[in-house]
Amino acid sequence: MKCCVISPYPPEECGIALYTSKLVAELIKHINIAILANNKNGLSNMSTESGVKIVRCWRRNNPLYPFQIMKGVLHEKPDVIHVQHEYLAYGVRKYAVLFPALLCLLRLAGKPIIVTMHSVLPKKELTRRFFALHGVGYRLAFVKRAFAILVTKLIGWLSHATIVHNCFMKATLISDYYFKKEKINVIHHGVDVPNPQIEEDKAKISLGLAGKKVVLFFGFIIPGKGLECLIKTFSMFLEEAPNATLMIAGEYHPRLSKENPSYMGTIERLINEKKLEKKVVFKNSFVPNEELHTYIAAADVIVLPYVDESIAGVSGALATCALFNKPVIATDIPRFAGEIKNGVNGILVKPKDEEQLRNAMTALMRDEDLRKKLGKNLRTSFLKRTWDKIALTTLQIYGLDT
Repeated sequence: MKCCVISPYPPEECGIALYTSKLVAELIKHINIAILANNKNGLSNMSTESGVKIVRCWRRNNPLYPFQIMKGVLHEKPDVIHVQHEYLAYGVRKYAVLFPALLCLLRLAGKPIIVTMHSVLPKKELTRRFFALHGVGYRLAFVKRAFAILVTKLIGWLSHATIVHNCFMKATLISDYYFKKEKINVIHHGVDVPNPQIEEDKAKISLGLAGKKVVLFFGFIIPGKGLECLIKTFSMFLEEAPNATLMIAGEYHPRLSKENPSYMGTIERLINEKKLEKKVVFKNSFVPNEELHTYIAAADVIVLPYVDESIAGVSGALATCALFNKPVIATDIPRFAGEIKNGVNGILVKPKDEEQLRNAMTALMRDEDLRKKLGKNLRTSFLKRTWDKIALTTLQIYGLDT
């Protein structure tokens, strides 16, 4: 069997590209894969990495991307086509609405089309405020809402099967967009397996954090992730743990420079405003997977303080750190509430509640047994989601008997 996977792909720095690279690394062990990836200046149009054929045939923010991808599909002659979808993965909003045109063209190939939807927009969230917060502006909100609904419905009509990462996303597609439930498959986001050689003390030494208590936030930085709340809380938390360091391992999302440039520099300004230059380490660059594992290993507590509840999806950050035996504090929003049971395999706090977040951080730093318990339970609850298992489930959607 041969599959064409259509997706942004490294060195593109985005969550979808990372997800695809990890999934494909396991799929290639069972079937032939050709990745129809986005191209950037300086990259070869065709290459092979670890047995994966990479055809860089389309560009983000190009109105011709549906035709560029279709040309690649016709050349590769796959048995199945797997498309990774996120609303702005193929370009800003005026190009995102062309995604159904891509699916229409792919239907002409006469092969099964599977679409993984990494995010879903509940209808009730498509308000003027939603579009303003996401850099689209207040004007003509009803038109933008209509386009968002139409694009989502067309994905359901034009795909042969869809994949989402949790039951809430599936329920939303059924209730809000009238997807046929038999076409929706729930496959959890894959989790990383840590390198067993990474020990906490050695990881801290390698990062220059020996003897420190480390609070970690990692991932792409966008307004909805609540990092501002974490920094403000951490400035108060230092009264309880003066030896603590906040490590921010990540960078501003590459799309922000075009879509929300005013947000760039927000984190640096807040760190300076709170006089935390010696207590907060802001990486502000893309962190490769192996290096990221070292940051996670060095952490005493991981905090995911997201505040945006408007998009149904899952957290790639939570999936990345789940097997490291580390305690996680996250906000009580659908993205985390379906995965974390408060006090059992993590701690949930209200979004933007600095006092509650501070209390949770303090409780964990004071209680090593609680940290170990929550970290162990989180690992146990995610053990069945390693990438090899996710790949086998995906192959069943392709129609391959595993």
